Amino acid sequence: MQISNKLTINPWLLCLLMTILTVILGMLWIFSSASQSPIIQIIIPLLLSANIALLGGLWLHFQQQPSLSNDDSSLDMEQLPKTQSNVTKLHSLNELKAKRKQLCKNRRVTAERDLIQKEEQTSEPLLEAVLESAAVAIYAIDDKGKCIFANPLCAQLLGYSSPEQLLSFNIHELIYQSSASTELTLQLGNGEVKEDIFWRADGSSFPVDYKSQPLALKDNKTGAVISFYDNSERREAEALIRHQAHYDSLTDLPNRFLALKRLEQLVEASERNGQMLAVIFLDLDDFKKINDSLGHEAGDQLLISASKRLLNVTRAEDTVGRLGGDEFIILLDGLSSASDAQPLAENLIGGFRKPFYIDNRQLVLTASIGIAIYPNDGETPSELLRNADSAMYHTKSIGRNTYSYFTHAMNKEVSRRLAIEEQIHGALERGELRAHFQIQLDIRDGSIMGAEALLRWNNPTLGNVSPAEFIPIAEQTGVIELMGDFILKCALEAASTWQNKFNDDFRVAINLSPRQFRNPNLVQSITDLVHTFGMRPEDLELEITEGVLLSGHAYTLDALKQLSDAGFCISMDDFGTGYSSLSYLRTYPFEILKIDRSFINDMNKDGKSNELIIATIEMAHALGIRVIAEGVETQEQLDELSFMMCDYAQGFLISKPVPFEELLEIGTHYKEIHENLATQDNPIPLTAM
Repeated sequence: MQISNKLTINPWLLCLLMTILTVILGMLWIFSSASQSPIIQIIIPLLLSANIALLGGLWLHFQQQPSLSNDDSSLDMEQLPKTQSNVTKLHSLNELKAKRKQLCKNRRVTAERDLIQKEEQTSEPLLEAVLESAAVAIYAIDDKGKCIFANPLCAQLLGYSSPEQLLSFNIHELIYQSSASTELTLQLGNGEVKEDIFWRADGSSFPVDYKSQPLALKDNKTGAVISFYDNSERREAEALIRHQAHYDSLTDLPNRFLALKRLEQLVEASERNGQMLAVIFLDLDDFKKINDSLGHEAGDQLLISASKRLLNVTRAEDTVGRLGGDEFIILLDGLSSASDAQPLAENLIGGFRKPFYIDNRQLVLTASIGIAIYPNDGETPSELLRNADSAMYHTKSIGRNTYSYFTHAMNKEVSRRLAIEEQIHGALERGELRAHFQIQLDIRDGSIMGAEALLRWNNPTLGNVSPAEFIPIAEQTGVIELMGDFILKCALEAASTWQNKFNDDFRVAINLSPRQFRNPNLVQSITDLVHTFGMRPEDLELEITEGVLLSGHAYTLDALKQLSDAGFCISMDDFGTGYSSLSYLRTYPFEILKIDRSFINDMNKDGKSNELIIATIEMAHALGIRVIAEGVETQEQLDELSFMMCDYAQGFLISKPVPFEELLEIGTHYKEIHENLATQDNPIPLTAM
């Protein structure tokens, strides 16, 4: 049996166990010897004997154990000092390791500190170079506001020759030009960019964007680092963008957006203080003719001159804006009554009586004005503007060059204009347009020399629409070109029928609009159509208004010369009104000059009108040009014209514009009428027939 030397066994306990086992075996052998088999009776004694022998051996073994134990004890006592020495050495070793670790740590800290110091010494020139070359101005101040650092750009923007001039000065006193406090009053931010105004050394100011950050100083004091840059260019760009968004680029007046915004503000103010507000809508008369004839550059110059005149006659607190095109708006606030706007309206009209000088041309331009009053004519900006516009269109309908206050009846006029614009498209296709003819009389012998073809429009919805209403709209919408082709065909057909029936010379006149001259095929189309009807060019008279001639375009002059060379009769219509120029009579191949009806109406009212008519007739005859007087309505006027040696007359006295069927009836009575005009002192008007 092997026993581990590491296992400690109590010898007495082991002996006790062996003794108990021996006793048990002995008792089994004594009490069971008679009943057990012979084999068991042999085994039990053997086990008992072996157990007794083993017990004896253990007894002898453990009797020798104390000496060994004593030896071990002595050995342990001898080794105890050595163990204690080893522990002491172990503690010393740990202390040595700790000291070594601490030493390494100290060396590392020292090395890091030396490295940081070296890096700081190396980075100082780099930091200085970065600050001096920065694209923004930078300065630092202490807790008292004294400048402790400034880069060159900072000194440059503030108007100093070097940063040293800023050091030790309260820089806020310099840039704000005040000495309110030497303490640090700047509100330190968290990097947020703010705006301010800084002052230079020479006393001039400039806008800046700046950013400030706190700066930790010694003794727990706090200063600040401020960076800034001059944002003058950005502000100027922003101001330019705002100006372009709110002001007209041509006249520099408030544009439609800003004018309506101010109108909205004035309405709110008038509502609070209980005062009235006037909205004046001004439109330049016949500006489109100038724009189309003289060109857009001349039109722009005219608009600039007109805007200056508007500013000259208005108060500084009034708003003058351009809504677009030739439309302007004037806002007057603080009125006690509607009549307070009348003096300004009269001054505005009077301001346009003086001629405009554009490209060495003298142009007379008039204006039509409409006035709407808050709160009488509307309580919202849109309603006021709409009603002022209606009043302006009413002014145009009654003769222009004046002003009108809004009335609710004017809304009907605006509605009618919109209805005309809607119905005029397709009027030809629906057969609503017809040609009427007004006779032109030869004053010298009383014969009918021709007639003027005039367009008339009867619409199922609108009824009879005056040419004064639909012709301008047709010009604007472009329908006038189709109408021109239609009236030309009607005129040629009428002349052909008249000549075939009466075997007499008969010339029919038609008007050519400015828009038709833009067609490069105008001359060819007229010539082809004349040949189609089997007519001669001299049977057709082409009337040109002065608006066509204002442009001075080469194609206009070329077309007129080609038509004249082809044998067509060219006449100037409405001479003496608008933009009359005697140079037209020399430049263009006119054969007939038509004196405007306004002069004929004033013949017997104003002696100057008679003198002008006589001068016009004599001048025309001197140039080989015949004269037609328009608007002859009385026998007295006809007699005066005959005395003045006028060639032809046209007007209600002779004949109203009539359909071609009635024109033929007049032709039927031609001989009787001619004989009456030739033989009697008081000829019978054709209208009496």
